[in-house]
Amino acid sequence: MFVGGSTGSTAGGFKVMRHLLIIKNGLLQFKRILHPHAILPIRYNEKSVSSEIMFNILGFFIVYMLSFIAGALVFSILGLDFESSLGVSASSLGNVGPSIGDFGPSSNFYNLPFLAKWWSSFLMLLGRLELYTVLIIITPYFWRNT
Repeated sequence: MFVGGSTGSTAGGFKVMRHLLIIKNGLLQFKRILHPHAILPIRYNEKSVSSEIMFNILGFFIVYMLSFIAGALVFSILGLDFESSLGVSASSLGNVGPSIGDFGPSSNFYNLPFLAKWWSSFLMLLGRLELYTVLIIITPYFWRNT
């Protein structure tokens, strides 16, 4: 439920390219431990990826995971069991359809409590608009007249 579409697609979830770059970064960290003085750039399509871009991707990953955890906690507070709250949170944030647990492939979100439906809709919006867009819009700094 955490793997999204390809780069440039309108699919929700964490894009495949970001997954690939995070995995490559993790593997290169092991190589850097073995060879601390080596210069080992991260490459994607034969081009070197800057450390600033990797920092942004890792930051997005952290925000995505925090949103998933916050979503699951809110669903738990609203009365869902642990497995269902994790599944509904991941499914809503990734816009992937059926969840796991009580809201799995043989069921739907109809039986969610009223506030949980609104929270699920908010997570779907967050996931579809790539998190940063929504987070920027809801910050007071965005609305200040400068």
